[in-house]
Amino acid sequence: MMKKMIRCALLGAAAILMAACFSKGDFKNEYETHLLVMFEPDYDYQWEDFVDKLFDGGNDTIACSPSIFIGPIYHFAKLDDADNYLGGICLARGKDADASAGRKPSRFAVFDANVGNQKSRAYAVFHDTTAALMPEHTIQILIPNASSSCAPEHAFVHNVQAAVHGTGLAEGPFQAGDYLKLTFTGLLDKKVSGSKEVTLIDGTSYLKEWTKVDLADLGKIDALDLHLSSSRADFPLYCCLDDMGYHYHEIYE
Repeated sequence: MMKKMIRCALLGAAAILMAACFSKGDFKNEYETHLLVMFEPDYDYQWEDFVDKLFDGGNDTIACSPSIFIGPIYHFAKLDDADNYLGGICLARGKDADASAGRKPSRFAVFDANVGNQKSRAYAVFHDTTAALMPEHTIQILIPNASSSCAPEHAFVHNVQAAVHGTGLAEGPFQAGDYLKLTFTGLLDKKVSGSKEVTLIDGTSYLKEWTKVDLADLGKIDALDLHLSSSRADFPLYCCLDDMGYHYHEIYE
């Protein structure tokens, strides 16, 4: 299995705090930072094949792995025995975002854009399907000990071309009363810490740009599950993600 390395950016000049403090003779190391997961691979000799696959392939190129890690943040997908993507998170790039000239709108292209949130070349696509074809969790965070913590801060979301255009739907594009919703559910020690729902499509209205979702109310987590729901049983459940922010705090005593 080839591992994939993604760039993890740090927010702000004061984003990193490293401290050593003394209390009753004990020594404590702390590391505190804001992590921004950008979903854009760095071109490094170790990951050359991965980058080439994502950016030099044909239309709708995606790159996926059972586990894509960005620092302590792990993103999961389910693949079949031939390494075909079944569900969870994969990486995509917007080469096929233009639906003109008879080109079929894609399940992996951002609607009305060909770049990620900050005009990056790549972004993530989340696909929801039956439980047997999904990973146990969408995202997990490596928490080294009980004193350390991680809390999501925000994510940027967008529709895929196929969702807006109703590609492949027997009933055509969404009508009044139809919807597509994305739910973020935080978990800590297998218990729900909070959830946040965002509407991607509401009848004939839909997100037309990268939109920031505030996840601060989810609190401290060690896993983050995503779920897409729709009023239409014939609709394939896909959406785009980018620039997911976390507050990460490690404490060693």
